[in-house]
Amino acid sequence: MNQPYKTIVIDDELLARERLISLLENFPKSFQIIDAAKNGTEAKEKINQLKPDIIFLDIEMPGLTGFELLEQLDSIPIVVFC
Repeated sequence: MNQPYKTIVIDDELLARERLISLLENFPKSFQIIDAAKNGTEAKEKINQLKPDIIFLDIEMPGLTGFELLEQLDSIPIVVFC
């Protein structure tokens, strides 16, 4: 059996993060939520530390946008923009 994708949800809006996590939790064989982040700076630290397989990424965030975050990563996981 395949392992679920280690997943981080990144969105500056709390309700959007919670809703996406709630939806992904319906698919435990596909996604393992390992963390969430509320901005690009926090996300960068978590991505570098936790090495997710996939991230669900908001584009418009204060500080670092989703695109700016990706430019700063050494290794880019699978990205789903939301």
